[in-house]
Amino acid sequence: MAFPLGAAFAVFMAAGTPSAANAATPDMQQVQNVPVIAPAAVKAMLAGRERVLVVDVREANEFAAGHIAGATLMPLSTLANDYSKLPKDVALVVYCRSGHRSAKAVAFLQAHGYGKAVSMDGGYIAWSQLP
Repeated sequence: MAFPLGAAFAVFMAAGTPSAANAATPDMQQVQNVPVIAPAAVKAMLAGRERVLVVDVREANEFAAGHIAGATLMPLSTLANDYSKLPKDVALVVYCRSGHRSAKAVAFLQAHGYGKAVSMDGGYIAWSQLP
């Protein structure tokens, strides 16, 4: 589900993007330096109808057990083969269970020209605790 891109996303991109010498396997510094967004901010973006694509990088069984409404499933295990299906002109909010896999995914995506990709801090665990 995509919505009009608003100014809120610019705040999260202000930190800059990592570059990767070996994009297939981001190193720990790249993973630590990926931009993150709080679950509450994602909820506000979605409610505000900002143009954003939410990408779930968990496995299909995790997705089936519960996911953010409208999220696109693209497991980290298949990301290297499937990432080109994602639009580059849309904000991408990437999440997993706790934030580790999504950070790896964002490092990979940014190394491949997806400068609008951010990792949702705390993953689906944090999302499910929102009021």
